[in-house]
Amino acid sequence: MSSSRIADLVVVGVPKAGTGSLFAYLAQHPEICGSDLKETGYFNHYNPERHTGPVPPIEEYARHFAHWKGERYAVEATPTYSYGGPPVIRALRSVLGEPRIVLSLRNPTDRLWSAYTFQRSVGNNVGIDSFEQYLEVLERRHDEGVRPVPGDGLHGLRIGFYADYLGDWLDEFGDDMRVVFVEDLRRDPRAVMAALFGWLDLDDGVVPDLNLEPRKVTQHPRSARLAQAARAVKRQGERLGVLPTTAQRRLRGAYARLNTGGEMTERFDPALREHVDELYRKSNQITAQMLVDRGYRDLPDWLVVGSAV
Repeated sequence: MSSSRIADLVVVGVPKAGTGSLFAYLAQHPEICGSDLKETGYFNHYNPERHTGPVPPIEEYARHFAHWKGERYAVEATPTYSYGGPPVIRALRSVLGEPRIVLSLRNPTDRLWSAYTFQRSVGNNVGIDSFEQYLEVLERRHDEGVRPVPGDGLHGLRIGFYADYLGDWLDEFGDDMRVVFVEDLRRDPRAVMAALFGWLDLDDGVVPDLNLEPRKVTQHPRSARLAQAARAVKRQGERLGVLPTTAQRRLRGAYARLNTGGEMTERFDPALREHVDELYRKSNQITAQMLVDRGYRDLPDWLVVGSAV
């Protein structure tokens, strides 16, 4: 088969909202070819907030699907696409033509806590010792209009304002896009996958045989210093492009054996949870209305249509 195959099914995020699981579940279907690297990140090169140099040649993107053997779809999943704005959306349309888009949402309060614990687990945000301190930094940056800096781990609050960017995706892709809720995926993953396969016009008879264990679950490190060092090595390797996919997988496995298994002792303070809920209240209401207007029903309980003022 030709190695020039590129994606026509893209899981675009949001971060910490089940994209790893969705990618793994979709790629198990015999008519879906998963990219060799879950997060290719190719379309981030169209986002001026993340990259200022030239976009890599399309052949570089196609290499992630070189193992394609004629499957009907080819899928990748890059969560940072979700909040990349019009430049990323336009690039997906112009490069991929008529792709199918899956966007996953999660209660943004839970998503923010998950983002915090994840950043701690990979050694980011050195000097931030609690969720309260993390939130203070993020709120100040948001109020000052600080734009995201890729890799700094300090734009988690902004990502949760789904109303700021969901409409652009819905307007561009319409019926060629599906919004999936993590709460549904956790409660009944087989029903969610059957619905997605039906939307893709694929046989859903494979669902009972899928391995639906959660993927990409945050693993807390035994040593924060080692996590920081590993993160630095990973970023340097990505910048230089010196680590092939197979080497990245081996290194991730070695690191997991060496430095995971720590314990996260901090808990989400109820008063802080209420505060974050209030920060997202208006955005959640607008998001709910957007989805209802496009025919979505049975929304999770954090999405309630109401006054947005």
